[in-house]
Amino acid sequence: MDEPAKVAIVVAYGYLLGSVNAAFLAGHLVKGIDLRQIGSGTVGASNVWYHVGKFWIFPVGIFDLFVKGFTPAYLARYALDLGIEAQVAAGLAAVVGHNWPVFLRFHGGRGVAPTVGVLIALARLELALFIVVATAGWRLTGSSAVWVLISMVLLPVWSLLWGRPAAVIALTAGLLTIMIAKRVTADFRNPSGETLGRLMFNRLLYDRDIADHDAWVHRERPSST
Repeated sequence: MDEPAKVAIVVAYGYLLGSVNAAFLAGHLVKGIDLRQIGSGTVGASNVWYHVGKFWIFPVGIFDLFVKGFTPAYLARYALDLGIEAQVAAGLAAVVGHNWPVFLRFHGGRGVAPTVGVLIALARLELALFIVVATAGWRLTGSSAVWVLISMVLLPVWSLLWGRPAAVIALTAGLLTIMIAKRVTADFRNPSGETLGRLMFNRLLYDRDIADHDAWVHRERPSST
């Protein structure tokens, strides 16, 4: 098999695996609910925590981290003997699939867990500082979304300062771009009635439409059907 075919296979694998949403399945199988219609409306670990059960974030998180985020790059490197560029493409495809899954009409999660899995595979040093900054900021301020954003912004900065390969710099910049795109376009509806400027600010900084975290995660969402 020639290299372009291998790259196409591993990128398709990354996207399709990313599109398998463990949080949605947990909500459906455990509680008989559609997480897209409850609370924040995200099909990710945070909505599982609040509306399915705290225990269920562990199997969901393990799948998103080590199966969805890690295995595409691992497959590209060890099974298909592809270079770092293909490994990066496969990892980014997995995060894109998680955020915009074909199986859920492109309504997915925020991509933090698979992002961590990709960084485990390809950028462990950057991941270590990401965890330190995000955790310290969250502990000090109580705002995890803000500090995830700050840590993501710093990822390509660290990669540049450390003289990392161009593919790794592209990876960190790509992960940041994907996260920002997901935050600002997460839900085209605006049930909170915020002005466009305030809505975009809240989504980018807080990863939600309104500043009040508790009101956001416990709200009842109107049906999309």
